[in-house]
Amino acid sequence: MRDWLIQYIEHAFADVKLGDGTTLYEAAFRADYGFDERELVLSQNAERSDWRLVPFDDLFKRNDAIFFMNSVGKRFYSPAILRALLIDGIRDGMMYDAFMFDLAGFVHAKKQDDIPFATLYNARQRAAFVRFCKFAAFNAPREFGRDDPLKILNRIRKLEPSPKSRRTIQ
Repeated sequence: MRDWLIQYIEHAFADVKLGDGTTLYEAAFRADYGFDERELVLSQNAERSDWRLVPFDDLFKRNDAIFFMNSVGKRFYSPAILRALLIDGIRDGMMYDAFMFDLAGFVHAKKQDDIPFATLYNARQRAAFVRFCKFAAFNAPREFGRDDPLKILNRIRKLEPSPKSRRTIQ
């Protein structure tokens, strides 16, 4: 099941590029109040084309960075984080907790410069989040916990469908 979910995430986000999104390292620099300028150096050479190439260690070391990314950055790094969690586990739990907390808020509300969740992610990508949350809550609750994934699932269910997925009545 875990391997199938990893493949589903990889397929759903296959063509996602960073573009003008905030890099993991720039976001970590902001999260650290600009104290560690080495993050800006790392940002210059950050992976921007293939989120599967983002090193797991870099993701786990920068668990607060998710809070300081713009929407496009979140779209690029979210599948990398999901994949890292499924392959490496939650490690110390900090990245998982930060990611789930941010995701719950992101699904529920729109920050000032954020693109809404239902607009930012296409149907396959939103389905990947749903499948991850179901896996976490029902297949691996001891590993991931049950409460946070179920809250996110509930919030996703309450979203308006994206304009492309709405059926028109004729």
